[in-house]
Amino acid sequence: MPKRLSAALAAVLCAMTAAAALVVTRPAPAGAAVTGGFDFTRPQVAVTGLRSPWGLAFLPDRTALVTERTTARIWRVSPGSTPALVTIIPNVYPAGDGGLLGIALSPAFVQDQTVYVYFSTSSDNRVVRFHWSNPSAQQVVLAGIPRGLTGNGGRIAFGPDGMLYVSTGDAGIPGYAQSSGNLAGKILRIRPDGSIPPDNPFSGSPVYSYGHRNVQGLAWDTGGRMYATEFGADAWDEINAIVPGGNYGWPVCEGVCGDPRVREPLVTWHPAEASPSGLAYANGMLFAAALRGTRLWAVPVAGGSIVGTPVVELQGWFGRLRTVALGPDGWLWVTTSNYDSGGTPVSSDDRIIRIPPVGDAWPPSSPSPSGGPPLSPSPSGGPPLSPSPSGGPPLSPSPSPSGAPSPSPSGGAGGGGGAGGPCPSPAPSPVESPSPSPTPSPSASPSPSASPSPSASASSSPSPSPSDSPSPSPSPSPTPTPSPSVSPCPSPTPSPSPSPSPSPSPSPSPSPSPSPSPSPSPSPSPSAPGTRSCEATVRFIPSWARPPWGELTVRNTGTLPISSWIVTFTVPNGLTYVLAANGRIPPGGPAIFASTGLLMPGAAVTTTFAIGWTNGNVEAPEVTCTPT
Repeated sequence: MPKRLSAALAAVLCAMTAAAALVVTRPAPAGAAVTGGFDFTRPQVAVTGLRSPWGLAFLPDRTALVTERTTARIWRVSPGSTPALVTIIPNVYPAGDGGLLGIALSPAFVQDQTVYVYFSTSSDNRVVRFHWSNPSAQQVVLAGIPRGLTGNGGRIAFGPDGMLYVSTGDAGIPGYAQSSGNLAGKILRIRPDGSIPPDNPFSGSPVYSYGHRNVQGLAWDTGGRMYATEFGADAWDEINAIVPGGNYGWPVCEGVCGDPRVREPLVTWHPAEASPSGLAYANGMLFAAALRGTRLWAVPVAGGSIVGTPVVELQGWFGRLRTVALGPDGWLWVTTSNYDSGGTPVSSDDRIIRIPPVGDAWPPSSPSPSGGPPLSPSPSGGPPLSPSPSGGPPLSPSPSPSGAPSPSPSGGAGGGGGAGGPCPSPAPSPVESPSPSPTPSPSASPSPSASPSPSASASSSPSPSPSDSPSPSPSPSPTPTPSPSVSPCPSPTPSPSPSPSPSPSPSPSPSPSPSPSPSPSPSPSPSAPGTRSCEATVRFIPSWARPPWGELTVRNTGTLPISSWIVTFTVPNGLTYVLAANGRIPPGGPAIFASTGLLMPGAAVTTTFAIGWTNGNVEAPEVTCTPT
């Protein structure tokens, strides 16, 4: 088998590409996979190079904070920009399924600048909080949650009532879930300072519901009803409607058991179909991210009940899916978890995928993330950077998760919310694939808080989503960034202008073995001054050990910036399909990739796409790239 594999891989030809940050400037075509108001035919790989991302929270400027379970790092990310390091949480113990897990922002983040995280230590699981400007000064909010090699829970979220909800697992000891004096196997409800709300269902206890095996997803609908995903053991995974004081059966019941003493699940799956972690609500649907099932489940709900047949999306496209969240841009954000046990990472993993809402125009550019505390002032009085969109502290750039810096300094700046701060200092950062950024989403209006009655469901609707309008932030690096804007902060290097200015450009991102042979030289060639042109290349990476994939690269070969482009090629013999902007294209059909975003002269962008391959050689396609 190794010889056959080597021979097949050595015969693979390469040729073409495009930036698959897929255009959404018109309604989805007939027959598109439209579920819950989202167009699943146009997924966008927004962020690459993470390592086991777990929690996701959105800052007021619409950038996001993402935790890495195994590295204890928190990154600040934005589509198409280099992730920027905010902090590394100390004393994290990542054995088993523990580590740095959930993250949440205070409901009053613009005023109090407080961040909450859930993580495993060597002795327990705990929730701590810290001020955005001083992440090293942490305050314990809740400690003593049992930890184990499995069953560590870890999702935290502020409910529409302003209380902090904490999901825990049974730590591998099923009896903990039914024990009233133990924090394991529960959903907990506490005040932001860690104290116990007086209207909790059990007086003096943080326990809100119990009898859970391992809850890793929490969400509320627009009526304030609460839902949770739950890992089963060997038989059934679940989504439950959570009520105060509810007993969800574990370890006596797994799935539907007909016992009137426990709450029955809304929906169940076998673990091979699900192993559900993150959960989000949007447009009458619960979206559950499935790890072992490598798919996104969409479950129609209303009034705390399932009202339709669950729908499968993204099955097998991106591997294991950990977290799903509705962003303030109105897009659905999904993280992969392919570096965790059971995953088969590709060269761009782990990733954040965005799914666009149907019919929305392409959103304006978002700010580039520029790191996190500690903050350092700008060393010179150079030209200004763009201001922090939300008036919060600008953050220093930092290396990408892969730790492989490039020589181009990043000039992006962004804010974390509320208070002002010094300007960031430069640091090397690698080039990332570009992508358009988000549009604001409408906020929900608040409703009354949850009832303590065991049979009643919570009755508040989500608090408003942060939707401060960002200002685009320029960058002199080859990474495509938004147009410059005026800022009071000095920058150590001049901001780019629309005038021609060649920049170094990266080669396509490396792929794991097996490595295909180089593709034929693409066209067109670099143009004369004052021209707009691009070239495209593709690499097909077949594999029996993991899902095959393709890597697409677009380079600006002209002397003027380009803001959108289209790449086309005929799907070659040797593949069974290519997943492109115009759908799942079989051999002989035209694969079309379109993208928008500022691409400076000499700069290039790379992203990945799904392909089908069974065996044999793959022909080299003819590729065209056209600026639009």
